[in-house]
Amino acid sequence: MLKVLMEFRKGILFVRLFGKLDETTKDTFDTEVKEVIIQSGIRYVVLNVCNLQSVSSEGIKEIKHLRRILKKTDGEFFLFGGEIKELKSLVNLENELKVFERVVI
Repeated sequence: MLKVLMEFRKGILFVRLFGKLDETTKDTFDTEVKEVIIQSGIRYVVLNVCNLQSVSSEGIKEIKHLRRILKKTDGEFFLFGGEIKELKSLVNLENELKVFERVVI
């Protein structure tokens, strides 16, 4: 099961994931996160994976695809958290609020 909480503040979408991101939950990620970002034209996204219990290779592909989508629209993708080793190479924030130091809107 994947639970998604989103909050929009000062032009930045904060997405917090809870549970598992794998082949059974990637459709939830697709419809609740990626489609919302694409349809709304959101350019700055912070993805918080601190509360993910696990992520499969399919889940990692979904996260990387979101990052590519944002790059194509001149947006920026930030990843926070993650004790999950497969995500450590993607992490580029030490905490969510640091994004306000890096993004000028």
